[in-house]
Amino acid sequence: MNLQHAGRYNDLSKQFRDELENKVKGFGKTVRYKFDIANPNPDPQKTNGEFVYPTIYSLQPAVFTVRDPYENRENKQKTKEICLTDGLFTDTNNPSRFGKVKIHATQRGIYELDLEKNAEHFEIAMYLELHPKLKGGQFADDKQRQVVSRIDEKQAAATERLERIARKKATDLAAEMTDEQINQFALAMLWDETDEMEVLRNKVELAAETTPDLFNDLMEGKKVEYQAAVKKALNKKIIAFDPAEYKFTWTGNKQPIVILNNISGKGENEQLAEWLESGDKGKEVYNKIKELIKQ
Repeated sequence: MNLQHAGRYNDLSKQFRDELENKVKGFGKTVRYKFDIANPNPDPQKTNGEFVYPTIYSLQPAVFTVRDPYENRENKQKTKEICLTDGLFTDTNNPSRFGKVKIHATQRGIYELDLEKNAEHFEIAMYLELHPKLKGGQFADDKQRQVVSRIDEKQAAATERLERIARKKATDLAAEMTDEQINQFALAMLWDETDEMEVLRNKVELAAETTPDLFNDLMEGKKVEYQAAVKKALNKKIIAFDPAEYKFTWTGNKQPIVILNNISGKGENEQLAEWLESGDKGKEVYNKIKELIKQ
């Protein structure tokens, strides 16, 4: 497939084509495009990951128009029809059929092009840079869902490094946790802390690997300690939660502890833990809960 002039297609002015070629050359040896084509995995077990991809996805439209800002040749229109040709032409020198950019499920939405060694890949990159579904592209059509984005390799590398650092920090922390800390983390996550220690450790390590930022955030400060204390107090019926009024009360005397915000997006246990950690009143209640759960 290529972007060469064929009949009425790809008839770009020299200046416009040179500009497009130089742009693609500026990407370096390779370029990657991300296709936003994933769907949530309906499998409750998420065996193959959080998302699933179409077996084959074809980018549409295969043929589209752009405006050539440099076109000044006689009898030439500024509006150009763009397509990938397959090397076969009709007697009018138009393509006999159009090439399509296709991405397979195994690629998981990432389309990588070798610009240095593969001439066809270079032409496809030029085509994608003109496509109306390229996010932020020169000819992006805001009336169409823009499913393609060029990956900023420098930014992607920085992001991947940060993710890798966070994952290492999380997995190192998980590996060093004592049995007591594992139980505390299980309570904070509202898991069944009566599971076998090996099972709980596996769940903790999996959480560290799959959601390192959340794991590290929980492990910093006293979030796990406070959330675990809330869960223990609920389990022992020291405190009770009223979902109708969205408030916690002391079970013994029915006295209110605090009324929470049910539109915050956070669970009631997490909200109470945050309240306990802030302010004198919260700390006073927390100290009382700590004493009671020891009994």
